[in-house]
Amino acid sequence: MKFALVIFTLLLLSCTNNRLAKDVYGFMGQEITLSMDWEAVWRGKDTVLTGFAEAPVKLVVWYDSLLCGSCEVVNISAWSSIVTEADSLLPHFKIVYLFTPKRDDFRSVNIALKADKLDYPVFIDQRGGFVKQNPKLPKNRRLHTFLLDRNNKVVMMGSPLHNPFLWDLYKKTIRQMIANDGILPANEP
Repeated sequence: MKFALVIFTLLLLSCTNNRLAKDVYGFMGQEITLSMDWEAVWRGKDTVLTGFAEAPVKLVVWYDSLLCGSCEVVNISAWSSIVTEADSLLPHFKIVYLFTPKRDDFRSVNIALKADKLDYPVFIDQRGGFVKQNPKLPKNRRLHTFLLDRNNKVVMMGSPLHNPFLWDLYKKTIRQMIANDGILPANEP
């Protein structure tokens, strides 16, 4: 299954952009460090969250400092239907929303998250540790959403937000991983 996902992703992306396909191929299987010592906002309040790093399957949605962070907060509610579906897979699957705002944008991101009172937690990496701990992160923001296995290795990449076909593939993969204790099983010969 792993090989088929990599090939499918590469074929899908190579049709539109060879550089993007190269980035995907170079990042698949990479281990991502999640320190989880970030600040968190949930339902408009600062909070301390635990258990996210321990989930066997995680979808990391990362908003980097190159974008207007507070502008992206406004768009994060578009994930609500995916969050609703993902809630049925708890505690085996969690979505980690992570903002790494510019230093001068931190306050506006924090205020926007508190104002929106989202019904799911959002982490804020104020010190930029996520990027420092993961120096091979892709620069292309279309690849800033990635599915991690139990060992925090990248299994899939790309945002399923506006792509129902990709979200269906994510769900199928997530269910297979949950059934195999957080690991994507290798193809049978």
